[in-house]
Amino acid sequence: MSKSRILALVASASLLLTLFVVLPGMGADEKEKGDTLYRPLGLFTEVLGLVRSNYVEPVELKPLLAGAFSGMTEALDSFSEYVPPEKMAAFTAWEASKEKKDVVDTGIVLARRFGFPVVVAATEGSPAAAAGVKSDDVIEKLDGQLTRNLALWELDSMLSGKPGGRLRLEVVREGKPRHRTIDIVRASWTPSPPSAQRIDGETVVRIPSFTAGAAAALRKILEPLDKTHALVLDVRNNATGTYEEAARAAALFVAPGPLGELTGRRIESKTFRAEPGERIHESRLVVLVDSGTAGAAELFASALRDATFRSPAPAPKLVRDEKAKKDDDAADDADPGLETAKGAEKLPVRLVGETTVGMGFTAQVVKLSSGGSLKLSVGKIHTLAGKALCPRGIQPDDRVFHGVPDEATGKGDLILKRGLTILGETAKLKAAA
Repeated sequence: MSKSRILALVASASLLLTLFVVLPGMGADEKEKGDTLYRPLGLFTEVLGLVRSNYVEPVELKPLLAGAFSGMTEALDSFSEYVPPEKMAAFTAWEASKEKKDVVDTGIVLARRFGFPVVVAATEGSPAAAAGVKSDDVIEKLDGQLTRNLALWELDSMLSGKPGGRLRLEVVREGKPRHRTIDIVRASWTPSPPSAQRIDGETVVRIPSFTAGAAAALRKILEPLDKTHALVLDVRNNATGTYEEAARAAALFVAPGPLGELTGRRIESKTFRAEPGERIHESRLVVLVDSGTAGAAELFASALRDATFRSPAPAPKLVRDEKAKKDDDAADDADPGLETAKGAEKLPVRLVGETTVGMGFTAQVVKLSSGGSLKLSVGKIHTLAGKALCPRGIQPDDRVFHGVPDEATGKGDLILKRGLTILGETAKLKAAA
């Protein structure tokens, strides 16, 4: 048997193994459709052979397979990644440095869109935010190196390092100038805490992250306020923190009961709940969201909107139909599965802004027999309505195409303007009633 034939067989076997790791239920699904897993594998082998035999230049097998595996993970969501064996040492070192906190990060949360690394958010209080990095910035170069073929973990490792180190980002941004150069100096930092201010006669509470202590800080802000006075809650550009902290913050605004659920086929399900005695605010809310609202902030926003359909007793149950339990895509399209008590008061909670990121997941690193690994999403956050927050995110009740604000004056915040308008309109309606 020729060497090329052996390599092709090894490639097919490796792909088969990976498919069964990534998509364990695929074989059963294909069988139900009258097809099998082996037909697409045969097609893969055929394409691989044609490329190697007929492409204009000779190509090596390894980069072809690496590209196939990376493409497979990108097809799942923007955060799953394949780590080839030759990069495992660097990956392991990066994970260890994070665990030991030997390095500081710049505060940038990344995703991949159309193959390019995109800034989900630059956390308030971070060196990246201070330098002017914005949500939706496309990172074209990092210290002169093109980022197109770099994995997200590689970019994160390059962005992190010892305090005092300098970085230069070349980004593409909506507006003028379109191409910008941003210099960042690494430094130790902590996320900005929640804050409140009066704007146009309304109280606007800004929550930059859901890191440890955010819920307690939010409680201190709310305690002296009139609990029946309407508020604007701003969770734009909020992409860091834990689901547990977000649930504690949401519990300040809703009656006791479930807020959302983390589920997966190979992990233990976890329900996030609001407990009795936690609620300290009982009036209308307008929640501002955007393309930088991600992860824990998505659980917070969805919980506020869904949980206000219930009365304090009895609390509703978190339910999802059987089809949604088997298929997250079906859950996204299913009708809401929230059971509400008769006579429950619907406190108006309006989400205003842009569609959120769709980062409501939890991931694990799975080692492969080849020596590489998969960083794989193994659990997803589901709302009370049974819809998965990953990868589609939350659709706001009032969509605002905000355009590009004037960076010099700060004017042009159409999302905030719309939120304040809605709060004023609902106050007038309540007064008229």
